[in-house]
Amino acid sequence: MRFLFVLLFPFLLLAKELETCYRIYFWFLPVAQSCVEYSLKGEELRIRSWAKTIVVGKLVKRVNNWGEAELLSLKPKSFSLYQREGSFIRDHTYSFMKRGIAYRIVRYKEEGVDVKEGFYESSVYLFDPFSTSLLVYLDTPNYRGDRIYVFYDEKVQSVYYKTVGEEVVEVFDKTYPTWKVLLVPEVDTKGILKPKGEWFVWIDKETNIPVKLSVKFTIGSAQVFLERVKGNRDLFVEVKNGQAELF
Repeated sequence: MRFLFVLLFPFLLLAKELETCYRIYFWFLPVAQSCVEYSLKGEELRIRSWAKTIVVGKLVKRVNNWGEAELLSLKPKSFSLYQREGSFIRDHTYSFMKRGIAYRIVRYKEEGVDVKEGFYESSVYLFDPFSTSLLVYLDTPNYRGDRIYVFYDEKVQSVYYKTVGEEVVEVFDKTYPTWKVLLVPEVDTKGILKPKGEWFVWIDKETNIPVKLSVKFTIGSAQVFLERVKGNRDLFVEVKNGQAELF
């Protein structure tokens, strides 16, 4: 038995992983693609995300954004985001601590580099954009509604969310029974991808994975569809059950 445990122990420590990839449409034209990778090891969760324009989207504005967040028991430890939106180039790095958040934001311009860094003190726990999205997915259904406070762009912002119904949706010839969730991102930021108005997310009832999104930015609206899933499809449900006290 001891020999068997020694053989299995390295595999028990391996991270559980999930990758979800999406195709983004403006009207009926594919303009961008995005993938999000989740890796869970014990209570540590790492989120990696990237999004870039393709085909027609490149002709309008070339976008290539990527970033990463690390969480412990669903509370952020660190966050980084690298924005490449045409001529708008900016890097974020945040470190989440008990007393607040240490941040560094670097904007690259033709005339030079603009660096903003400091420490934002907070008595309440704040979240980053990646962990905020994850919490919405995990806390569904939530018919009473709730608000998540997000630190971004040197200030505290918020995202309101509420489950508003149930719908069966078809995405790339696959049918999903979903919860329809209203999102109101009250976020003021720089760059071309500034959130606007009401968003909607359709979340698969079986896996808590978002399969469809309707989003609005100042430059226009877009539809987002789940293209493929790789890895542990039950990862969100396992995380949700393991962190039930947070919801």
